[in-house]
Amino acid sequence: METTAQRLRRFREGKGIGSGAELARLSGVPEATYRAYESGRRPLTPRAARELAVPLGVTWQALLFGKEGQDIAGAITTPEQAAALLGQRVSRAPAPAQTMRRPGPALGAEVVSMGGDRWALLPVYDAQASAGPGQAIDNETVLHRIAFREEWVQTVTNAPLDQLAVITVDGDSMEPTLRQGDSVLVDFRQNRPSRKDGIYVIRTDGGLQVKRLQVELGRNQITVLSDNPAYEAQRHLSPEDIHVLGRVIWLGRQIGL
Repeated sequence: METTAQRLRRFREGKGIGSGAELARLSGVPEATYRAYESGRRPLTPRAARELAVPLGVTWQALLFGKEGQDIAGAITTPEQAAALLGQRVSRAPAPAQTMRRPGPALGAEVVSMGGDRWALLPVYDAQASAGPGQAIDNETVLHRIAFREEWVQTVTNAPLDQLAVITVDGDSMEPTLRQGDSVLVDFRQNRPSRKDGIYVIRTDGGLQVKRLQVELGRNQITVLSDNPAYEAQRHLSPEDIHVLGRVIWLGRQIGL
């Protein structure tokens, strides 16, 4: 059976990260601590798994347990479920206050404490953001939740937790940046494209799409771009013609398939 140390090395090499020192730098884990993890001299903790999973582009469940949440007995999708396997205790914190937002699907987040860390349980919606023509989404329901360390979330956005959610990418128009089946974390408060281009989730007549939006200099117009050169750009669009839901601030990808 593959050990956590062997799995960590396999993911690192599969990602093309040449050394443990480089992965330690990318994740913010002390180099000596990382070496202890990869050598098997120290067990990998949930907190370290969360930090290392980000530059590796995998889920913390896959890194810590070798399987995705849905493939593990009990469906490891939250810190409570991980704690049951790791022998740790989890306590719940009060849910964050809901903030005002534009009309749309009702978001929700819950915070729990485990092993001295606070974890934000963010909703994963049964809605796909098409990197193609757009998919119809009649029922945007929460499938389950993914745990993000609250401290890490605060380093990538200052949005309230109830303004964050995870959806799935569908299609190939954003390859190689985003691929079919990728999970993306969306900040719904960032719904106005800035002069610096970014990747956003937009709503069209066909459903949701994930595209790169670029503000045209000197004009109050927006260009909708696909990273895949096989798809043509849509230029000189008025901001009023684009329903921007939020900005993509993180992606998660399963590898080895």
